[in-house]
Amino acid sequence: MPLANVAAVPRSVSPWRPEAGLAVAIALAYALYLFSTEYHNLYYDAEDYWQLGHRFVRHGRFELLGYDDAMRGYAYPLVNFGCLAVRKALSWPAVTVVKLLNSVLAGLLFGIVGPRLWQASIGAPQPPSLVRRLVWVALAFVFWRDYFNFSLSDFPALGALGAGLWLVQRPRLRAALLAGAALALAINIRPIYLASVLPALGLLWVGRPPRRVWGARLAALLLGAGLVLAPQWLINLRHFNANTPLVLSQSKTLAIHNLYLQKLKWGLLHEKYESSVGHELPTGQLLFLDAAGAAVLRAEGLSAIDSPSQYLGLVTRHPLALAGIYARHLFAGLDISHPTPYLKRWAPSRPMQLLNYALWFWAALVALRRWPTIREALVLAALLLPCLAVIPLSMEVRFLLPLHLLLLALVAFGSWPAWARGGRRPMVLLAVFAFYLMGCLGLSKLIKQDVELRFRPYLLAASK
Repeated sequence: MPLANVAAVPRSVSPWRPEAGLAVAIALAYALYLFSTEYHNLYYDAEDYWQLGHRFVRHGRFELLGYDDAMRGYAYPLVNFGCLAVRKALSWPAVTVVKLLNSVLAGLLFGIVGPRLWQASIGAPQPPSLVRRLVWVALAFVFWRDYFNFSLSDFPALGALGAGLWLVQRPRLRAALLAGAALALAINIRPIYLASVLPALGLLWVGRPPRRVWGARLAALLLGAGLVLAPQWLINLRHFNANTPLVLSQSKTLAIHNLYLQKLKWGLLHEKYESSVGHELPTGQLLFLDAAGAAVLRAEGLSAIDSPSQYLGLVTRHPLALAGIYARHLFAGLDISHPTPYLKRWAPSRPMQLLNYALWFWAALVALRRWPTIREALVLAALLLPCLAVIPLSMEVRFLLPLHLLLLALVAFGSWPAWARGGRRPMVLLAVFAFYLMGCLGLSKLIKQDVELRFRPYLLAASK
């Protein structure tokens, strides 16, 4: 071929280049926003996670197995240890390093992981269009933007889970290895994602590949998971004499033997809680009380829930009461009043609230268009089983992060609802939506009226 013709042949463009560009743009946009917010400190859990990074320092040097916290896994504190090193080297405030790290996380999650997981799950030849991806980014920004100011585990864990679910559907052994590492990382950061393991493993068998193929991929996945979980296993053996690679979720200091059982009791006492950092609100936990749950505990004469069997007995004796309690938990967990985990004032946005309810309705119409495929059902199970597991707990909106982002993805990426043309069907749908909207607003108001006494004047005054 003549040299002139060779020079005229266009170079192939990497399929990753547009996505990488979008991820960088999202990261830059988040960085610009986060450095303009009023949050300049870390609070509560965010501060605790940051301080856990110091647990890797023993006798003035780094020691991986020196980490000795039984409540939280080593992986996210290890990330914060790296941030501590950057902070010390550059003499930056802690929150500055956290915001920069989280900006990158937002770019990866919203620019690459989310769209690629959607593409793999529905078997599409290409990821969603740029316009649809921008809709997804914008909706996530509206509801979750200020969470990226803080060193919290929710988005890192979900990002790892999403990456694992995407990679486990790719055919190469390297992808399976990385998928195992990502899934193990999600479990170590947030142990509730143990509920995602079986559906994730089920994705290896979709399409009925030959035994030699899925056996090799399973081995690679387990190897990747083992590499991530091995340090936790050694940490548990060394400090707690516990022969398990899983996070123990215990605290002698806080007298918590099992965090999940402890939160089951709190879940009967509280429909929801937020965290306040003062300014225009009292500082502390903002609790929305549940009289029905408290009545169940009084009827049982319980001051604590000590075992799963005790809890199951309680469920069998009070099924209707608990069904109502947990239905309100689900609503409260999706009812996002503020885009931040730490409130400085009670100023819920009515337009954001109405948009949220409308998006739930839209997502339901998208989801009801057809039955999911086996692949889609397994991905849905991996995302939603952890949400199901946290519904009995004292609810924070971040606990249902996978479900809410899934609803946003259905709106942004899914096929638009086939609106009925002509006749009375559009009017019927509009009437249903109007009643649905009034029901959501009424339930939201009812939950807010049950707030504890010291916060009630602030909330009720803001609601007028």
